[in-house]
Amino acid sequence: MRGSGAASVARLRDGKMAPREFEAAAAHLAMLVFAFLVSSSFTVGDAIADAIEPAALMFLRFLLAVTIFLAILLVRGPRLATPRPADVARYGWLALLLVVFFVTMFEGLRLTSALNAGAVFTLVPPMTAIISLLVLGQRLSLGESVTLLVAGGAALWVLTGGRMAGLGGFSIGAGEAIYFIGCVSYAAYSPSVRLFRGSESLVELTFWTLVFALVLLALYGWRAILGTDWRSLPLLVYLGIAHLALFCTAISFYLIQFASTRLPSAKVMAYTYLIPAFVVVQKVVLGAPWPAWPVLAGVGVITSAMIVLQRGPARLRRGEEA
Repeated sequence: MRGSGAASVARLRDGKMAPREFEAAAAHLAMLVFAFLVSSSFTVGDAIADAIEPAALMFLRFLLAVTIFLAILLVRGPRLATPRPADVARYGWLALLLVVFFVTMFEGLRLTSALNAGAVFTLVPPMTAIISLLVLGQRLSLGESVTLLVAGGAALWVLTGGRMAGLGGFSIGAGEAIYFIGCVSYAAYSPSVRLFRGSESLVELTFWTLVFALVLLALYGWRAILGTDWRSLPLLVYLGIAHLALFCTAISFYLIQFASTRLPSAKVMAYTYLIPAFVVVQKVVLGAPWPAWPVLAGVGVITSAMIVLQRGPARLRRGEEA
């Protein structure tokens, strides 16, 4: 897609946007919504984290998401087909990538700080760009690569509250190494969706990916799941889990898979840099004071970098442009 933003909106308004351009524009919008929904998981997760073990929380979150997609598929019809062995391999791989990310996040945070984990997470878009180049032949120009790094630096700036000195004690310990493995797994997710997407609908793809992820999470966290007194949990905890399941799992996973089939994977994952900016906005809306001007400047840099990065031809595979 050559050009985006205002130009795309104008062509859409005038009825001059080609179908592939329209799909690419829809994918950009999907990832904006994705970043906003994922950012809300931090606020909700912090509110209920002390009431339930992370493994049990994640299991119920995925269980509800699976139920939502199962209901959609049953209403849509026709009858839900049983996956073939080749399908099991595809869905299992995508599920494994997600579960490795979440499990290493849990385990890594036992051994490191949230700030250090956030610093490691900023490596995801560049790693996605490398994986996409090797697997799909998706290339970023030099300017796009530099812009990606600028966005990552700005995201780290916002994450530290404009005090990069807070990372002065950063060192690669066991926690950072564990979470780095998860970030590599997450970086491979979007390219894998593009590579292993079959003839099924995105709803089916999302459903079966979540089903296999649910099985893997059950194997990982069965002690926490069985040890949780589910009847004693407050209603607000269940409401929080429902929010995480619907918006931060079911809808967000569908959106990232939708965008991954229409945009280069590096550009898809670059939208994760907007998450700290959205967290800042949500905190202000909920009554927190405005952050210091360096943080707001960082939000502005992220926004500007994302606008620049998302312009230009969208190479999905070697020799293919949207």
